[in-house]
Amino acid sequence: MVASPVPGREAVDMPIKRPIVTEIDLLRARQIVCSLTPLKRLSDDDAEIVARAIAEGIAGGRKQGLDLAKAELEA
Repeated sequence: MVASPVPGREAVDMPIKRPIVTEIDLLRARQIVCSLTPLKRLSDDDAEIVARAIAEGIAGGRKQGLDLAKAELEA
């Protein structure tokens, strides 16, 4: 177990796995990239790289939320 930043809870030391990115994650990430004015100067390839990074963040947050919910149910 690892010390948790949340008092009264223990963090579980788990290996980091890349989240599964869905098409919906990519669609939302592309919308975010298009809405950010400074990123409009990016090439299409660079904008896609940024969109995929954002999509991984979205998917990672969803996975973390599901993992936390599962841990709560098991506790």
